[in-house]
Amino acid sequence: MIRIAATGLGFMGHMHLGVYASLPDVMIAALCDRLPGRLEAGGLQTQGNFATTSEPIDLSAAVTYTDFDTMLAAGGFDAVDLSIPTDLHAEFAVKSLRAGYHVFVEKPLALTYDSAKEIARIADESGRVCSVGQCLRFWPLYTEVKKIIDSGRYGSVRHAEFGRYSPPADWASEGWLGDSRRSGNASLDLHIHDVDMILHLFGPPQSVRSVGVPDGQGYFSHLSTVYRYPDLSVTSTGGWGLAAGYPFNMRALYVLEMATIEMDISRDSPLVVYTDDGDEVAWELPEGDGYRHEIIDFIDCCSRGTASPLVNPSIAAESVRIAELEIRSARENREIATA
Repeated sequence: MIRIAATGLGFMGHMHLGVYASLPDVMIAALCDRLPGRLEAGGLQTQGNFATTSEPIDLSAAVTYTDFDTMLAAGGFDAVDLSIPTDLHAEFAVKSLRAGYHVFVEKPLALTYDSAKEIARIADESGRVCSVGQCLRFWPLYTEVKKIIDSGRYGSVRHAEFGRYSPPADWASEGWLGDSRRSGNASLDLHIHDVDMILHLFGPPQSVRSVGVPDGQGYFSHLSTVYRYPDLSVTSTGGWGLAAGYPFNMRALYVLEMATIEMDISRDSPLVVYTDDGDEVAWELPEGDGYRHEIIDFIDCCSRGTASPLVNPSIAAESVRIAELEIRSARENREIATA
């Protein structure tokens, strides 16, 4: 039995609670949020860019706290789930690891690369599991594409482009996502997904060249980047400055030597493979989403006491590093080497 202390009960915290409650041998042992009204099931926030669970969540065994340090000192759990504003990730993750708990921390790992490296260092020292919510590494759309690419069935990737589009992120508690000093705006919080997937599929680029829509606080509400590789071209673009009525979408296009793969969640068939033979294959996807699969992986890692090879802090810190370089590239209007 893995006992969870869920900290931060907004949109993503509620999403995580729904997954934990559905898993065998997992108990929600503690809840922590500084807003007392959100410690009740009826107060859990459900708005966001993906639907949260509509099933009742049994919180009867959970002890509630409004102070994080008090919860850590009280104990009675094995792992801490941190679904809190990004600027608090480093402080809360380090405290939890040093107190001897496993940690699941939402993406991005931290607001800066230096803070992300510190979490990774403390995780190594502590011997505890620390997983990061880079959910695309577990999302069936992306995991199936990686399988296709890795198989070599259609040859090598020659070009890849990624898109992530959202209306304004107004679902966060007290609007913290809109405060770039806390979130890094879309140029870090939203964009980190595609940065991480690009690294997962292709490794680090030689350089990045970015442009974006500045927010006046040093970050960007929309960002577009060209990643330089020696043998393929890769681009990404996205943001959350779109009109309020625009539906969230994530998509990608992969041009291989003998096929083109198109991914678009707005379509009835979100993953289609077009081959040079003229075939059009609507790819069958495994059940579940990335949120569920990443938490199952975390629980498995906690049970074994071993770090996940997909989402450990060192990997997640590298995504923050590349995103930082992209933000710097857009600020300075120049190409920046990554080495």
